[in-house]
Amino acid sequence: MNLEKNRLKEPGFGRLVLGALALGCAILVGFVLGLRSGDRGLKQPPVTGLLEMPLLGAPVAVLDSVFAEADSMETVEPAAPAVEPAPVFTKPQIAQGVEYLASHNRWNRDEMEQIPVLVGLWDRVNTYSLEEIRQYNDILNSTPLTAVVEGLEQRPKQGYYAAKTDHVITLSTYIKRLR
Repeated sequence: MNLEKNRLKEPGFGRLVLGALALGCAILVGFVLGLRSGDRGLKQPPVTGLLEMPLLGAPVAVLDSVFAEADSMETVEPAAPAVEPAPVFTKPQIAQGVEYLASHNRWNRDEMEQIPVLVGLWDRVNTYSLEEIRQYNDILNSTPLTAVVEGLEQRPKQGYYAAKTDHVITLSTYIKRLR
């Protein structure tokens, strides 16, 4: 009899499995109900007639007029950068520039900046700016500048010829460096 009392107190294997299944079902049902109730907060009625609804508080008529105005506007291409016309130099100014370039083997930046037709040329030569030097030579038609242009066409260079503190370019050394 004692043995039978102990059996009634101890749960059987079948009862244990049924209890676990019941717990699993309860968890599953709770999970499903939770998902469904969570979706209800996200569901909203479908939006119909989007153009009929005011946008950011603006009446539809105002928005329609804004869209119509935007459609009627012409597209404007961005303006091309303004090209500065080449400065016009007098014959005496050009002659002074040609004379300086031909008579000086050492081109001094400060001296060249005092001659209107040579303003900026020293910096262009110092930075090996072929196209810009060519523009100066188109105005001056100078033999030394022609030699510089030809040398840069054959062996293009980049960087600086003279140091930032040096304001003198020795033409003969410059041309030798290009060869």
